[in-house]
Amino acid sequence: MPETNELKRYRCYEIFSQSSGVEIRAAIKTNEEHGQIVERSGRVHLRFFKLTPKTKPDDVTQIRFICEPDEAFGLSLMIRQVADSSVPCKEKLNPHKFSAGEQGEETVTTVSVEKWERGGKSGYALIVGRGKEFISVPVPHAKFIFAGEFLRCISTEQCWVERVEKKR
Repeated sequence: MPETNELKRYRCYEIFSQSSGVEIRAAIKTNEEHGQIVERSGRVHLRFFKLTPKTKPDDVTQIRFICEPDEAFGLSLMIRQVADSSVPCKEKLNPHKFSAGEQGEETVTTVSVEKWERGGKSGYALIVGRGKEFISVPVPHAKFIFAGEFLRCISTEQCWVERVEKKR
């Protein structure tokens, strides 16, 4: 039987610069108990990536940041605030922390947005950092504002939950 490809539509916005990019899309968080899914809820997925090839085997080429809907909404407000600023500025989401590895080392991931000025030039950027690794995505003004509007829209769409109903 021939294999068929089925197209699946999902809301997504991608921004590319010369050497990096960011993808913003809907995501789902799943909670399980005893191997059974008991709850699913909406999230917003930010995937920052480098377009340059690895130079070392342990190079980081992408960093993911999963926002709760209200965090994504807050990020949209920060983008608007930075875009409207007449001076360079930077705003950050609260960091995400998690323990990994056998030693329980804490990993901290941050997302920030900024308006920058250097050498007579100015622009905007979306930035993710995890430990010592950073990916910065320079963004033109219109795409910066559009990213904020997309985050605002998708954040409210992703504010949902599905739970197993307990029968009495």
